[in-house]
Amino acid sequence: MLRLFMLCGVVLATLTARPLLAASTLTLEESIRLALDNDPGFRINEARSAALKEQAVADNALPDPKLKLGLMNFPTDTFKRDQEPMTQVQVGIQQMFPAGDSLKYQSQRTLSRSRVQQHRSEDQRRQLVRDVRQAWLEWYYWHRAQKVVQENRNLYRSLVRVTESQYAAGRQQQQDVIRAELELGLLDDRLVDIRNQMEEAWATLARYLGDTPDAMSPPQPFPELPRPQSPRLDEHPQIQAARAEVDAEQNGVSLARQSYKPSWMLDVTYGGRDGLNPDGSGRSDFLSAMVLMDIPLFTDNYQDRKVAAGKQQLQGALYSLKDRQRELNRQWQASHTRWNNLADRLARYQDRLLPMARENARSALQGYQSRDAEFTALMRARIMQLDTELKALRLRTDHARAQAQLLYLAGVTQ
Repeated sequence: MLRLFMLCGVVLATLTARPLLAASTLTLEESIRLALDNDPGFRINEARSAALKEQAVADNALPDPKLKLGLMNFPTDTFKRDQEPMTQVQVGIQQMFPAGDSLKYQSQRTLSRSRVQQHRSEDQRRQLVRDVRQAWLEWYYWHRAQKVVQENRNLYRSLVRVTESQYAAGRQQQQDVIRAELELGLLDDRLVDIRNQMEEAWATLARYLGDTPDAMSPPQPFPELPRPQSPRLDEHPQIQAARAEVDAEQNGVSLARQSYKPSWMLDVTYGGRDGLNPDGSGRSDFLSAMVLMDIPLFTDNYQDRKVAAGKQQLQGALYSLKDRQRELNRQWQASHTRWNNLADRLARYQDRLLPMARENARSALQGYQSRDAEFTALMRARIMQLDTELKALRLRTDHARAQAQLLYLAGVTQ
């Protein structure tokens, strides 16, 4: 009987034991910092935005002038410059002037597209923080689940020794020993599955972090995320990007309307002549100036179509903006409802179900020690406590993951 109580004391000590933290830990804040330092995704859009901003300056500049050099009216019998009075060596300049305010609207459209990329970059940055938070929390869950199951495995191993001792003394049946060994084997299999899940969770997190050692573990305290506030979804980068798309298409329509106006080109040419006039005077040089102009007379299949196409593009951008607004509102409502529901369930588990499961397990153990309860009742109570602890941990993790989605929508990245 003394040995029985000593073994039960080991069981109780196992219940209150806390595993030591690994030497190398990785916090949530460190994970976010590493991800932002190593992920090139949002920087791609930053580079594209900067490139389009530079392009907008170029789009507002006139095309480069063209230099014209030529020989005109050279006699083919002698190729002498002074033989014929119309023989010239010409040099000229041509400058193209686009129609109306085409340059202005082209530049404004490019600048709007630069803002699109800028807002997309900010959205990708927010998404990265959200994804890292959710991946870290999932990794944390499987680490903690492993520790919880490992603690119960140690307890079950102690119970196997207790039942073997009881069976050897003739106070219990062999079925109790078999049941204890069976539950221990099932826990071993459960640990194998948890380790597999933990490795998958780490692989998901590690792809955001760059070069990180594999031997990492999360700190034991559960991370505290900022409490989400009601967001101003109109300022969300997805909405801002959609608005910038609308601006770009509005400038596109204005640009298409400029095609009704003529573009024109100025040509100034200087012709140098050699030789003498019949009266013995030198031949004068020539200066020519011409203006070339488009004549937008037949607009049905060109200008009208361009404007109509621009209007359709604008309408599509407006529909996309409205759809983004509706989708973000839907995401906020759905995520906020899920977050509140998980909070209610988590409070129920932490305040009532988990303490009741632990008390039930202690009562069953005391009953088994005093031979007032059967081993089956003890096993059922221990299994119920383990499942309740894992469920409470799962709810806490899912609640934090839902909170990460709300923080993304609210724009909280710190």
